Formats: sequence, C-alpha cells, structure tokens
Amino acid sequence: MSTVIVYILLMVIVTGCWSSKELNEISVVMAMGIDTVDGQYEISLQVVDPSQMSRNRAMERSPTIVFSSRANTLFEALRKLTTESSRKMYLSHLKFVIFDEDTAKKGIKKPLDFLFRDHEVRPDFHLAVVRGSSAKDAVTFVAPTEVLPAMDMYKALNVSEKTWAPTSAVNVKDLLQRLKKDGIEPVLTGIRLNNLDKGLKVDNVTKSPQHANYLFTGIGVFQGDRLIGWIEESKSKAFTYISNRVSSSVASVTCNVKMKPGIKNNEPIVSLVVETEANIGEVECDADLKDEKTFNEFQAAAREEQEQILKEGIEKAQQIGSDIFGFGEAFHQRFPREWHQWRGDWKQKFQKLEVKLDIHFHLNRVGKITNPIDSEPQH
Repeated sequence: MSTVIVYILLMVIVTGCWSSKELNEISVVMAMGIDTVDGQYEISLQVVDPSQMSRNRAMERSPTIVFSSRANTLFEALRKLTTESSRKMYLSHLKFVIFDEDTAKKGIKKPLDFLFRDHEVRPDFHLAVVRGSSAKDAVTFVAPTEVLPAMDMYKALNVSEKTWAPTSAVNVKDLLQRLKKDGIEPVLTGIRLNNLDKGLKVDNVTKSPQHANYLFTGIGVFQGDRLIGWIEESKSKAFTYISNRVSSSVASVTCNVKMKPGIKNNEPIVSLVVETEANIGEVECDADLKDEKTFNEFQAAAREEQEQILKEGIEKAQQIGSDIFGFGEAFHQRFPREWHQWRGDWKQKFQKLEVKLDIHFHLNRVGKITNPIDSEPQH
C-alpha cells in the first residue's frame, strides 16, 4: 500500500502544468495603451524583448517592443496582433494600463471588462490617463531609470504618491471599488510626456544627460466611468489628504483626516477633522526657530496654507460636480434613510455641500539645525 502511495506522489510531482507555455512561445506584456482613433479602439502593447534583457551586453535598442493594432473592439484588436507576432501575448505580468483622454471621456468600463474576461490578467495593475499625447506614445516612451519602461512608471508612481501629495497611484482594484459604490467617484492620475520626439528613441537612455522624461501631473476626475475634468497639482493635494493617501510630502510627514457627516436644516453637512504632523524641511529667510513666537508663526502659516489647499481642492471638485472624496458614501453609511432621498440628485447636493474644516497642525521637529546655515554663529 505504501508503495502505491509513493508512486502516486511521484506522479503528482513530476506532472507538468496543463496550461503552461514555453517562454519561446509567448510575449510578456508589461504595459497596455488604449486610444480612440477614428471611432475605433487602438491597442498598443509594450512587450519585453528577451534578446535585449542581458545586463552583459550593450543596449543596442529598446528592451521592449511595441505592437499596435486597431479595431472596433479591444478583443478584435488584440486578436489582430497575432498577424504581427509569432508569439502569444501573455498578460499575467501587466503593470500599467494607460488611456488617452478621448477614450477616458468615452468611458473605461468596456476596456476594463475586456481585461477581466481574460483569465490571464491579474487585477493588480495601475491605471492612468495620458494628457496631450496618445497612449501609444506613452507605452513607446523609453524611460531613463528602469530597464523596462512600464516598471519605471509603476515604481515611480508608487513612490510619488507616498512622498508627493499631488499624485495618486490608482490600482485597478481601487477603481473597481469606487465604480461599484454609491456616493464616491473614481479618479486617475495624469501623465505628461516631455520632449516626446527624443523620448521615443533609445538615445534617451544610452546618452547622458537624458533629454526626455514623463511627469505625473494632475488628477483626472470621473463621473461613473467617464472622465469629466482635471484637478491640477495645487488643488489635487486635497484629494490625497482627505483620502489619507499621503505618508509624507514636502510639508507634511503624516496626515490623518476623519470625515464626520451630519444634517443641518434637513440638508447634508460634512466636518473634516485634520490631524497633521510636520517638519521644517527648508528655511529661506533669516528666522530664529528657537524663538517660540517665530516658531508659532511658522506653524500658523503652515496651517493656513493647508486649509487653503483643502478649500480650493474641495471647491474645484464641487465645481466639476464629482464627489471624489466619498462624502456621499459617508452619508450612505451614517444616514441610510436620508441618503435614499438624496441619492438621485447627489451631484447637485454635493455642489452646494457645506464642508467645515477643523485643522490641528503640529510642527514637531526642525531637524538637526534650528536656524538657516548662513545665520548660524561663526566659531
């Protein structure tokens, strides 16, 4: 009996996966660009070129290849790519999906539905909207830091969100959750490509200095699955602060926002309690930070600046008419009966919503020196 069990275990161990594919049969897709051109979808895939991945050889051309095709549906466009490549497009390692503005304005549900119907796609990629260029250009762009451009964008956006408040890394899971919930609208970060002509050439990474790069800038505001406007850098900080997405920035080290929905005169009202801890990173004036009055003035000025950022960001979102902060969702949870009455015209309610700010700004530490270097006494 024991011999039979051993044979069975050996059979399980040595049996290969039924769905496995040899590496020489597939093209690993790292990024996907989706454009709308002449009423059709144009899909562009950034694919790893194995011949250029060796670190021991000089880079003769880009480590990726971009395949592109156009059709009425994304599925048809992807199938048409088989006429350009002898390998099957393998989507399990997809890291970035980029839409052009026309596609984002038309609606991104269809492209996302197409991706999730493919069993190979893992729901852990980031999404963005390219501004002023095509998504094809974005996935063709040769990034200067990482070997694979898609990984460069993926890592850069993750780091940027944590350390620079105006940017927001949106994972596809986050987006789908927002699309399914009541009272909260999706957002996607924007990308701009600088010096595009040079950025499409491998010289951009083989020569120093690099002439072209991309920039994450602004937050695309959606209503449902359609892009309806942009909140630019200074005002987009409000979204990342209120969403508790920032762990550090130029001004703040930690920022925690508590949302308190309420009702006043039968109308919704929101209070935001903002707890911020900050350091002084740089002093550009002759100020004695050991002086308590001076230090308190710095703290008050920082608090006023944060209050202004939040006010302007909220007002901009209200002007556009998209509740990206999730105020409606908070009312849905706290006041379900009233929300049932407000739900149908929440856009109008949101645009007139009174938002009160209660900001507690704490300037804790000032680093290893307390005064500007040129004001330190000489010894």
